[in-house]
Amino acid sequence: MRIEDSNTTTSVGWVNKYREQFSLDPQVAYLNHGSFGAVPNVVAAAQREFQLLEESNPNLFFRTTLPKLHDEARAFVAEWLSTSPELFAFVPNASQGVITAASSLVTKPRSQIVATSLGYGGVLNGLAEIARRSQSSLRIAEIEFTAGVQTADDIADSVFAALTNETSLVVLDQITSETALMLPIEQIVRTIRRVSPNAFVVIDAAHTPGMLTPALPADFDVWVGNFHKWICAPRASAGLVCRTPKIANLITPLAPSWDFEAGFPKSFLSQGTDDYSSYLATPHAIKFHESVSFSERDTHNRGVIDDASKMLHEYWGTEPDVPTEMFCPWMRLVRLPIRKQLTKSQCDALTLKVSQELKTETVILSPGDATYVRLSAQIYNELSDYEKLKSVPDLAKEL
Repeated sequence: MRIEDSNTTTSVGWVNKYREQFSLDPQVAYLNHGSFGAVPNVVAAAQREFQLLEESNPNLFFRTTLPKLHDEARAFVAEWLSTSPELFAFVPNASQGVITAASSLVTKPRSQIVATSLGYGGVLNGLAEIARRSQSSLRIAEIEFTAGVQTADDIADSVFAALTNETSLVVLDQITSETALMLPIEQIVRTIRRVSPNAFVVIDAAHTPGMLTPALPADFDVWVGNFHKWICAPRASAGLVCRTPKIANLITPLAPSWDFEAGFPKSFLSQGTDDYSSYLATPHAIKFHESVSFSERDTHNRGVIDDASKMLHEYWGTEPDVPTEMFCPWMRLVRLPIRKQLTKSQCDALTLKVSQELKTETVILSPGDATYVRLSAQIYNELSDYEKLKSVPDLAKEL
């Protein structure tokens, strides 16, 4: 695919207009927004204002000002998510939020936790430790990530096979972090409600806020999503949503502290002295995010990611490994044309080589039986940014 054949409807001027609003190095093609996000200058400035306010009188800020500002930010974000402020709490990141929910909901010995093999590694580690401490078990629904194997029905069937009458908690990714797949959440949750009606469902929505609308699925018990990724909030900022007050009454912070007896969500603010400015600046990130209509933003990002993946597939002679209905809107895996699957250390080494030699930030991964480059597209990206990635297989030969 040639750049002049791109289906992206936005112009170079449109991209440059938004690229200039970030502090990203202009000499680097930043194609990995999905990992850590990027903060617009106006949002970083808003965060800095909160930090300066804190430093002008730390005692007054923490004792009086912060609780009010925190409640205002929480109410703003809750409304944006179409939920109640009483059912919403800020947490540092999706991983910590999911583990917080799991720790609160798995309280009896011999409970059974179910997650999928496509789950985020840090979350799976946390669930394994919760199972160990509670004398419970972690059952992994194995989902093959092999070319042409996985479909929405395959994934739903794999989760179904892992469920039992003893299942008390199921953790599902709305969008898988490593493999950039849209899981059939509603289909899976319907199965869970039928087969394991007493099980809680926790949704790891690390990549959902900003990319999907509405962000909250139709059915869940606890949902946790990052704001420092696609909403472009300062790091670290994420939100935990409980579906009902009954669920909220069960959720407690990992580190019980002041106001613990007040319950959810107030107990989540008083976590000791910390820099809470990323939470306070999150409404400013949402306002920046919505300064571009969702339709325009979504059309641009989808167009760029579709064109970039098509360009690399054609150049490398590879094919997409998943059905189009499971494509993540703004992220995509593209299989590298190399025979040997790279180890994690080799993937990390290649990621660094791409950064240093191609001045391009991306991530190389080896799920399943092949090695891939994971692409992200944000409003500051255009198709030409991805051209240098054509050289990645040559760099892989040097490992």
